Amino acid sequence: MTGLAILFPILGGCRGWTMDYGNPAAQFEARDAATLAPVYMGRKVSVRGRVTAVDISDPDRCTVRLQHAVVANFGTFKAAAEACTVGTVVHLDGIVRAVDASGVTLAPAFGRDPQAPFDPIRR
Repeated sequence: MTGLAILFPILGGCRGWTMDYGNPAAQFEARDAATLAPVYMGRKVSVRGRVTAVDISDPDRCTVRLQHAVVANFGTFKAAAEACTVGTVVHLDGIVRAVDASGVTLAPAFGRDPQAPFDPIRR
């Protein structure tokens, strides 16, 4: 039974599990992330955007990339990363770790329940 309790949230991925780091400090669209994220360095944010790539080639560094150069590091949560399908719009929660010319990095990151309230700030 314990195995199922652990496995079930991992398989939820981009389809509806919430990261347990409290409420997000901000919510924004991926297109606005480069402008808005620097203010939230080291804090949890929610980002909505279209998946452009999922990389699970290194099982210790699984990543999901969104349009507008947002990279979400899922770490070892391969099943959660795989649940994010290229071409779909997903909601992600993550800690802003880097913002530079190459984009915005969220680490750790995880899927957010798409039914959860999402009220993005605008740039």
